[in-house]
Amino acid sequence: MSKKLFIVVGLLVIASMALAACTPETITVVETVVVEKEGETIVETVVVEVEKEVEAAPMEEAAGAECCDAYRIALFEEPVSLNYWNYLGPGSSVWTQYVVSGQQAALFNLSDVRFDFITELASAIPEPVDNGDGTYTMTVEMIEGATWNDGEPITAHDYVFTFNACKDLKLTQNWPNQCTPAGLEATVTAVDDYTVEFVFLNQAPSLGNWQAGLALAPILPEHYWTDKAAEAYAFLDGVAAPEVERPEDCEAEDADADVCGAWASYDEAFTNARTTLYEADAADAPSAGGYTTDKWEAGAFVQRSAVDTYFFKGAEIVEFEDGTWQLTMPDGTVYQLYGAGEGEETLRYTNGPYSPNIIFSLYGSQDAAFLALANGEVDYVMNPLGLSRGLREQAERGEGITTYTNADYGMFYLAFNMTKFPMSEYAFRQAFDIVIDKEFVVNSVLGGVVFPMYSTMPPGNGFWHNPDTPKPYVGLTRAERVDMAVQVLKDAGWSWTAEPFWDEDLQDVVPGEGILGADGAEIPEMTILGPGPAYDPIRATFNQWISEWGRELGMPIQSELTGFNTILGPVFIDADYDLYILGWSLGNVAFPDYFESFWHSRNCTADTGNYNTPCLKSDEYDALVDEFMATGDLARAQELVYEMQVVLADLRPYVPLFYKQVHDLAHSRVVFPYSETLGGIEAQAGIQTDAQVMLSK
Repeated sequence: MSKKLFIVVGLLVIASMALAACTPETITVVETVVVEKEGETIVETVVVEVEKEVEAAPMEEAAGAECCDAYRIALFEEPVSLNYWNYLGPGSSVWTQYVVSGQQAALFNLSDVRFDFITELASAIPEPVDNGDGTYTMTVEMIEGATWNDGEPITAHDYVFTFNACKDLKLTQNWPNQCTPAGLEATVTAVDDYTVEFVFLNQAPSLGNWQAGLALAPILPEHYWTDKAAEAYAFLDGVAAPEVERPEDCEAEDADADVCGAWASYDEAFTNARTTLYEADAADAPSAGGYTTDKWEAGAFVQRSAVDTYFFKGAEIVEFEDGTWQLTMPDGTVYQLYGAGEGEETLRYTNGPYSPNIIFSLYGSQDAAFLALANGEVDYVMNPLGLSRGLREQAERGEGITTYTNADYGMFYLAFNMTKFPMSEYAFRQAFDIVIDKEFVVNSVLGGVVFPMYSTMPPGNGFWHNPDTPKPYVGLTRAERVDMAVQVLKDAGWSWTAEPFWDEDLQDVVPGEGILGADGAEIPEMTILGPGPAYDPIRATFNQWISEWGRELGMPIQSELTGFNTILGPVFIDADYDLYILGWSLGNVAFPDYFESFWHSRNCTADTGNYNTPCLKSDEYDALVDEFMATGDLARAQELVYEMQVVLADLRPYVPLFYKQVHDLAHSRVVFPYSETLGGIEAQAGIQTDAQVMLSK
């Protein structure tokens, strides 16, 4: 699930080169600065014509090689679809992300490495206008000249079309944050071809609904999708919401059949509309990025081809230690944010694309993919999973293999379906949390290749991670864990015909028998869904140990290891599961809006199809998230995220299991524009547009 929707990166110059000529030239500088006025942080934009020494962009070369060859990347799972609507909807697989990455447009973006809020197709960062009636207006001027790869211009009408489709069709999963973030009501209008006007109707612009919401929303090509979207809209002709309130439970004996039927028909119309759009053929969809995905042979490969007309091709990006971000377009226009360009340069690169093609080869397992790297069949492996030390060392023995190590921005977790008994019971979730000995699995079973996780924010994102999130069970012995879990369940009214206990003579647990929930409720058979060992041995290992510890408590629970794509339907579409183990790549480093997407009650998957898969419904948590998404005060936002981590640690819709350190392995002939970044190269989808793959001699 990435909020970095449009990747614009380039080449970090690493080879020696001749001095470039400098000539005086009048250029346009669009400079945005942050200033303090009357105690508030204000963004101001200045556009000026200046006489400046312009250094011609140098030619990049790597010693002893010539650029550029095809970029060959290994995958070990199929993408779900090439349809971008589907990708941000029910097909939101990381494998899909890799092959559609960067093909959409956006008004704004996050800078690489530092993740600053920057312009993309917007010409400047606008200031909100208070209309005096509780509404606010934001007017965004777009740059002209950007086109889709079929030659059609990218305009304000494309943004409005995408926004309206998202809102009108009530798109699900990642989509609500693109058009109705945090329950925002807004209208978007194309004032002209290159001006977008936003009117915020029920909230002021904030970090959550603007910087992490509408500003970063994807733009899809209206001219390509109009007819396909019309087929989806057709299901909504004449459809209106019933005038009576939606019943809470249509399964109840006293439910009004007519009212429930009316709402069921209404919901079915939207389901059919969304499904039509999600399943539309998008094999030839235009791209706004450096590559377009143009071939997919199922089970074999996916191919992307370079877009020579990519608007930002040849643009140069420089970052300075004073916080300045600067983009210089090939025509000399300079966009500069957050500083005066003082101090040392921390980053300098030129946008591609460089490789004529990107070839994703599909392998059946992680082992096979890294063997292909070691044998020189591919240049890089997309690996969103943990990596065992043995497999890494085996791959590193391949000729010319380089390893890049970074902190991760992801989370692997156990989730409970809180709409079902007994997962709905607080004591059940607490007991499971107690018996899950993360330290044992990580250190004694897995050899320390991953790290135990105790909070829903990875420690690698230091600004937002709360180091004081409670972790009360660390260091407990097996006997202490069993005794404590049994007592928690007994205090909640659970019972056994034979209670589980730790046998000192056996030095093992004697499992419980005949378990009953509070008030004598029978415990149903349960499964923990999760990827199998060929796909991810680490999650498979956790799954099997957790299932065993559950059975020790007398729980009728089994581990169900299956294919990754097989899990998506029961979890993210049908919301019909007991427990599951998966992982998230958490996206927006600068503003973690996933705290709203994953756990706010309005995003319950069973109700809306969105990403609150456990269906946590907590007034306390919702209030914290609502304030978090509405605030413009970064310090207060941090306080709220700290509080939310504590509340989630108590309510346990997820039990965080582990996070990993990212080890990106690539052939040395691949020259990346940068390699030090939170989440690693994999989190940037392999930096496809701007990696240079040197021709082998």
